[in-house]
Amino acid sequence: MSTPPSEPGKLFVPGRPASGPKELYITDSSGNVQRAVSVAPADTADTAAASAATRTDPGFFRDLVKALNPLRQQTRTAAAMSGLGIAALALDVAATLNLGNPFLFYDRRELWKEMGGRLESGRSDIWFSYFQDVSPNWKGHAADLLGRRVRFNTTVLYEKLHGVTGEMSGAMHSQFKEVLEYDLSVFGLYAASAPILRTLAAMSAHPAGRVALISQVGVFASALGNLVKQFADIYMAYESDLNKLEQKLNDVRAAFFDEGDPARGRRDLTLTPDVADRAHIHDYWQPANKDLQ
Repeated sequence: MSTPPSEPGKLFVPGRPASGPKELYITDSSGNVQRAVSVAPADTADTAAASAATRTDPGFFRDLVKALNPLRQQTRTAAAMSGLGIAALALDVAATLNLGNPFLFYDRRELWKEMGGRLESGRSDIWFSYFQDVSPNWKGHAADLLGRRVRFNTTVLYEKLHGVTGEMSGAMHSQFKEVLEYDLSVFGLYAASAPILRTLAAMSAHPAGRVALISQVGVFASALGNLVKQFADIYMAYESDLNKLEQKLNDVRAAFFDEGDPARGRRDLTLTPDVADRAHIHDYWQPANKDLQ
């Protein structure tokens, strides 16, 4: 695609509804096109899915559940023989039901991090292209309009989006860490308790063995209760963090949509089409080496 040397290239400002990659054509003071900067639009759901597809689940969670099930069966049998089966079973279900796949949070962490990198790259492309190529070579009303857009509109929107991606990536990393630690805590408790409970269950026919079994099941149930409380505390803490991030996303939405409502349509973030109208070229664009009329 080429641009006649007598007219400026077409300009693209993020937020424009047209799809596909855009190009910002850079000319010298004589109007000759020197190069074009490609500006990628915001990723679509398909693009995001394709990016996520490059990461595969290592199967940690699947293997953990597979190894945990025999241990759970042993502890359940011992709890039933102790006479504390109902209480222990309830805590067993509550603790293991809260297990999660940490890869899901790892994947979201990487996805938000990648989006942040692309946003910063796009912002830098626009920023440096304007101040290195457009501003030194062009003056006039169109150059002033574009400069204001780059300084006070486009850059601000990019910074808002980039800030949210950074915080979301951080939140996903923290949740990845907490889910992984919780999974390992649950597995560690069962791995340590199952052999002891199995041995005591085999000795439960003797009164002393039964007392020891009841005591050990009580300790095990108490540990399960602590794990359930740990999960509840983590859940409430991150629910609060995500609520704060939702408020920031609402601020971003307000910057992009009329009255912050997507149903009302996008805000007008484009320049007046007259700046690319051949009939008004010389009214809007003036080479920097010429005096303004």
